[in-house]
Amino acid sequence: MPRKSIALPETFVFTTGYDVLYTDVNAANHLGADRLLSIAMEAQLRFIRYLGHTNAIAFEDAGLIMAHAETAYMAEADYADHLLIELGAREFETHSFQFVYRISKDDGAREVARVATTLLFFDYQQKCVVPVPDGFREQILGKFK
Repeated sequence: MPRKSIALPETFVFTTGYDVLYTDVNAANHLGADRLLSIAMEAQLRFIRYLGHTNAIAFEDAGLIMAHAETAYMAEADYADHLLIELGAREFETHSFQFVYRISKDDGAREVARVATTLLFFDYQQKCVVPVPDGFREQILGKFK
């Protein structure tokens, strides 16, 4: 089976750091595959807070839910490694968009992984998917200018 790659966006709108914790390390003594998505979600929440929202359910009464996730691993990361996480957004549709993350170490010199998540906005009171709020779309697209 051919290896599938995750294309990077033209621009990253947010960057944050993350130190690999002991709880992120597996029995082989490196970053566990099961932890990568959690690290990406931490970066996502930091980005949402950076935009001025207090939590993920702050977008005109809608919350975010994940519809799809992909990961591609390129290199190992070890306990206490400092990771650089870059986040970009793309593929804005009526009800969804995608966040793409590039995770690297050594100040960005060595790529560890890429993650792509497709997110939907969800009205938890009505129990249904809703369109991407215009205010959120404008906030994200404004970061690209």
